[in-house]
Amino acid sequence: MPANHPIFQGTFLFGKKLLAVNISKNYQERHAPDGRGSTYECARKYWRLSKKRAEDVDYVIAVADGRIVGIYIPKSWSASKDVPGKFEFEGEKIRENPVAAADALWVFAGRSNPVRYMD
Repeated sequence: MPANHPIFQGTFLFGKKLLAVNISKNYQERHAPDGRGSTYECARKYWRLSKKRAEDVDYVIAVADGRIVGIYIPKSWSASKDVPGKFEFEGEKIRENPVAAADALWVFAGRSNPVRYMD
């Protein structure tokens, strides 16, 4: 479903180009000694995607366990230096998240790919 899904109505996200990333695998362990340390670090790294298409999105939405846990404005995308063939972004966290903890099971329902473009 595109960014005009009812969950986004009345928010700055409605009608924007979004990239949803499923961070469920790394989110629960983010504060563990070998974890990534933050929701942002879980969301920004190691995605197999089209760099050209990713550079066109307005916001990256982090989804963990079927809930929206973060929204970011990507400032730049680059090839990962740590994991060949994957990309990462540098960005800014949106502090006022109008859909924080919203049910987002529909975003990845029936999908195995942890990346979804919504435009």
